[in-house]
Amino acid sequence: MKSLSTLFPECPSRLLTRRRLFGAAVGLGALGALSACSPTGQGVTPAGPGKLKIQAGDDEIPGLTKIAERFTKSTGVTVEFIEREINAQTISDFIAQAPMGQGVDILISPHDNLGQLATNGVVASVEMGDREEGFTENARSAVKYDGVNYAVPYAVECVALVRNDDLTDATPTSFDDLRRIGHRLMEREGLSYPFAIPQSATSGDPYHLYAIQTSFGAEVFKRTGAGEYLPELTMGGKSGAEFARYLADLGESGDLRTSMSPDIATQAFSSGETAFLIGGPWLLPVFEEAGMNCTVLPVPAAGEEEARPFAGVQAFFVNAFAQNPVAAQDFVTNWLTLDESQTDMYESTGRPPASNATIARMEGDPLRSAYAQIAKDALPMPAIPAMGAVWSFWGTAENAIVDGRGEPAQVWEDMIKNIEGQI
Repeated sequence: MKSLSTLFPECPSRLLTRRRLFGAAVGLGALGALSACSPTGQGVTPAGPGKLKIQAGDDEIPGLTKIAERFTKSTGVTVEFIEREINAQTISDFIAQAPMGQGVDILISPHDNLGQLATNGVVASVEMGDREEGFTENARSAVKYDGVNYAVPYAVECVALVRNDDLTDATPTSFDDLRRIGHRLMEREGLSYPFAIPQSATSGDPYHLYAIQTSFGAEVFKRTGAGEYLPELTMGGKSGAEFARYLADLGESGDLRTSMSPDIATQAFSSGETAFLIGGPWLLPVFEEAGMNCTVLPVPAAGEEEARPFAGVQAFFVNAFAQNPVAAQDFVTNWLTLDESQTDMYESTGRPPASNATIARMEGDPLRSAYAQIAKDALPMPAIPAMGAVWSFWGTAENAIVDGRGEPAQVWEDMIKNIEGQI
């Protein structure tokens, strides 16, 4: 399932498509309880009778239901779920409705909406205390904005290199090695493509190419020591030019094609037309249903540095204008941070977890476990407003380079100037 930028709809992100609006109440225990201790004794929460409204997806609600049952039994506060797709419109609706007292108490959203939510003042800070250390480093940094923690993460997703083990057992040591292996399979086995990378002929797809780009040292924005992004581009200069030239070579050789849409790429891999695909864990159900034998590997580096894809972090946010703010904070900070709750969310959604303890328990799920390990080194998608100026110019420039429309380094330099002008 897809969960990248909803703040910037032009981003070639994974779209959530299967959610619809409805309400369902979950409630156990007497409503007469006026106070309750947190599940691990971190504090007493005078939640009392009342209700929480949580906006979530259809795959998240089964796990949340288990957590809510324990919460209701302990506190007497019932939980109502509003199932709704998270996209630019629902985020805009939440921003408009929250100050009027009409928004849900708790919202599940990809972290890259944080900049918009925080600058509009509609989400409250969340203090996890010592439990923060139980999450991966990039999950922790993804839910911070201007040094303030605003959410509790539960999943971290990124792309990786998926290999069809029925076609090859080779593990590429570099991106050039991947290209060589892919071409040998085309020659010997009659495969159609050396590998598949989803692209868009109209808007490009920097998301799927970012791991290759970072291996040249060309991260999109400067980061502070704490990992937070600053509105200062760092993908220009020599490192950016080197990546642009490599991109041009991929296009000239036909290894990378702007015409290879996500559907075409997935079909090519599923049908055995290629042994390798760069894609995310949301595709695993497709391959599992087809009975494929696969291995998940890190994207190999094309440059001299580590290939680090973007990470999308799913997280729980508390409405700054929540109707039941004490109970909302209690549920998010004291219940959703528990190892048991994080495991419930993983089992419900199949998304690679943000919890270190849950990752350690994934022995029986080698594919998602591999994604979870790879995601630890992925770079959170920038949530700063300046990211809105990047996507369109970025994707258009990459397409031009891949299609051979201009000198690569010059096209890249022009792109940098255009983005800086917008920022």
